Amino acid sequence: MTSLVILAVAAYAATNIDNLCVLLAFLADARDDRYRVIAGQFLGSAALVVVALAVAALLTKLPEPYIGLLGFLPVTVGIVKGWTWLRSRSNAQQDEVTSTARGSSSWTVAGVAISNGSDNLAVYVPLYAAHAAADAVTITLVFAAMTALWCTSAVWLVNHPLLGAPLRRYGAAILPLVLLVIGISVIVQHDAWRVLMH
Repeated sequence: MTSLVILAVAAYAATNIDNLCVLLAFLADARDDRYRVIAGQFLGSAALVVVALAVAALLTKLPEPYIGLLGFLPVTVGIVKGWTWLRSRSNAQQDEVTSTARGSSSWTVAGVAISNGSDNLAVYVPLYAAHAAADAVTITLVFAAMTALWCTSAVWLVNHPLLGAPLRRYGAAILPLVLLVIGISVIVQHDAWRVLMH
């Protein structure tokens, strides 16, 4: 049991290091409405687990370029967020509005978590497939606990006396860049261009 928990913790941490950066950016952008970001993170993580459990056999045979198409979601969200931030910066009077604007919705955060989850699925699917149903429950509980730890750590970093201020100040500017980098990396890593060229 202990070895399975350690394995599940390692699997989650290894596949969600980049997601912690995205979570930080979303939380900094959300300001006072951070519960929506946390809810979105849990929704996205839960969706990845459900997909891994439900279609493990299918995903192991799915061509990689089709997985790469998921990268277009964070790219699209990043472009919209960047355009919104640039427009708000072009008018100094809108700074006050921007500072109190609602951040990303729970569905947006969940969508980005899912689209950035191809590496998660690549690890989760064989992990679930190699273990019995009772072990799958343990793995899922560990993933839920790790998601809570990820959210708690991100909130702590955003509220940190030294790190929090710059994260909150530049979060809205950093978020589009982070989303674009993640989306493009998913597209390139899985050769999604081959699907579009056909």
